[in-house]
Amino acid sequence: MEIQKLNWAGIKLVSGGKTVLIDAVEDFSYYKPVLGDAVEKLLVFSEDLQADYILFTHMHLDHFDKKMIEKCLKKEGKLIVYSGLEEIVRKYVGDVEMIVLDLNETFTENNITFKPVFAMDGVGEIQSSWIVEDPQTKIFHGGDTIWHNQFWKLGKENENIDYAFLPVNGVVVNFEVIGLEYSPVPASMDLEEAFTAAHLLHAGKLVPIHYGLFEHEKFYLPKKFDQQDLQRLSEETGQEYIILEDGKILDESENNQRLS
Repeated sequence: MEIQKLNWAGIKLVSGGKTVLIDAVEDFSYYKPVLGDAVEKLLVFSEDLQADYILFTHMHLDHFDKKMIEKCLKKEGKLIVYSGLEEIVRKYVGDVEMIVLDLNETFTENNITFKPVFAMDGVGEIQSSWIVEDPQTKIFHGGDTIWHNQFWKLGKENENIDYAFLPVNGVVVNFEVIGLEYSPVPASMDLEEAFTAAHLLHAGKLVPIHYGLFEHEKFYLPKKFDQQDLQRLSEETGQEYIILEDGKILDESENNQRLS
């Protein structure tokens, strides 16, 4: 399986000539008033990328990009959807083939298996994580889940996870402007929680996602971390990690264990 990091929480998987997108977003403009401007140039991929399968963890627009789906999903492609989101997804997405799965239900096609599993959204909306595997590689994608008490169970029930893509910015959101009361409790996992979750999932490597690209001094306040934090937590938890820059393809032969 070839794995490429896209913007923010997005990843692209290629297996047996089939392309899978998870949380792939190109247009973040709708959230600009609360996220701020992207601090780095965003990847533009929809012009020449055609996907056989598209998945997303939840409906926040930094994880669900309707225009990207319309442009990138092949005519014969499939949208794979957690059943808890089916009703709202059908309102946004037109005439596409949709595979709807309950939590822990699997769908296998072209030697790729898809499985939605438990997650908790930071502001109480519906969210799942995803496990995707082919004969060589198994990945876990955690969207922007908060810490929850199911990581032990998930680790026991889903063996041999090679890479856990987990959010790490531990962001405090002040979204009173859109009707949510302020809370100082982070709305996604922070770095320590992500290392611990990856360890409980028995993942070969943690791959941090959902960090670094957005910050707003009033509305979106992420926790900062550096190389020393990464190394310290890796040693404390016994959990290895890889830093994968946006646009880069995961290559175990390179020394990716650095913060850029």
